[in-house]
Order: sequence, then structure tokens, then C-alpha cells
Amino acid sequence: MRVLIADDHPLYLGAVREQVVRLFADATTETATNLFDALEILRRGEKADLLLIDWSMPGMNGHAGVHAVVAAAQGAPVVIMSGIAIANDVSLCIGSGAKGFLPKTLEHKVFALALNVVLAGGSYLPAEMFASPCSALPVPVEEHDDDGLFNGREQTIMSMVVEGKSNKEIARLLNLREVTIKVQLTHIYKKLGAKNRAQASMLVTQGHLLGQASAP
Repeated sequence: MRVLIADDHPLYLGAVREQVVRLFADATTETATNLFDALEILRRGEKADLLLIDWSMPGMNGHAGVHAVVAAAQGAPVVIMSGIAIANDVSLCIGSGAKGFLPKTLEHKVFALALNVVLAGGSYLPAEMFASPCSALPVPVEEHDDDGLFNGREQTIMSMVVEGKSNKEIARLLNLREVTIKVQLTHIYKKLGAKNRAQASMLVTQGHLLGQASAP
């Protein structure tokens, strides 16, 4: 498995490389610190299996850089990394052909989940693109919207699932019993036609379904 990692911050570049090598035993990595070097690696080397590209490194120029990388990737999934998830930036990246957008604040386990989703053929989008950060506040009133897939509580729970939080963590943050979270997830799985947590996360991120949720 060949992975190209491009980022102009040496510490973050090294950290991502270490994480990739730890996650995929057969991974070989190549690195670049700007768009031009990344494109040169893609032109002269064998096809990459995964590309992790910094949104703001030299040469990117927003979605124009994403277009260039996607075109040079020969069908390999391109994942954009950024210090912050701004909805417009995320939309531009996905519209330009990227398969994922990873905030650099992601925990290691969520980073791993995101890469596995992308490598399985799905897409990963940050939950904060669709909703404000969740905290231990009263649960939204459960109101249904005929035009939305999820009600307010389901949106909040599914956002946390996409972030990689466990049922226990979600229950603690929402001040609910863990069994309540399990019941809510059962309803969500039925709505999505998903068999499990991983499938639900993939369907939600791939279909931008949290963006269709009703407002709390």
C-alpha cells in the first residue's frame, strides 16, 4: 500500500506518517511539503493507494489544488487535512473530488476510522460541518420534520457516532442512559437501512445526511 502525505508543517507531517505506518503494516509512504512536489511524486512514481493532502500548504490555492491532486491521483482516494473544518472549504474539497476532509484536531482513533471508511470506498466529512460541538446540555426536544431524515436528538447522537464516540461517551455527554442511546441508534439504523455502526457512519458521511437533519 503506497501512501502520499503532503503537509508543510514538519511535526504534523511526521505524526501523520507515523500514524499511517502504525495503522497499515504494509504501507510505504512518500512525503512532500508543497503541491508541486506532491504532483511530481505522483507523475514519476507508481500509482498511490491513498493521498493525504494539506488544504493550505504552498501551491494549493484552495479547490484548484484539490482538482490538480485528484486529477493526478488516477482514481486513488484523496483526503484533505486542515487545521479547522469550515463548511465552505469542506464543500469545495468534496465538490472537487476529494473523498474526505480531516480536521487536524481529530483523535487518533477517529483518524483511523476515517481512513478505513475512505479506503472501503466511502467518504468522511467532519461532524462539526453540520452541527455545533456537542456538550452535556439538555437534549433537544424531539421534533420531526417531514423534509428531514433525523430529528434533533438523532442528529446529535449520529454526529457523535461519526466523530467516533462510544455509546457510553454519548450517554455521558447527553446525560442519558446508555440503553437509551442503543435504542436511538436502532431507530437510526432502520432509517438508514444500515446493519451496524460502521455502515451507518459511512452512509451518513457519504450522503451528507446530517445536513438534512431537522434543527434542534
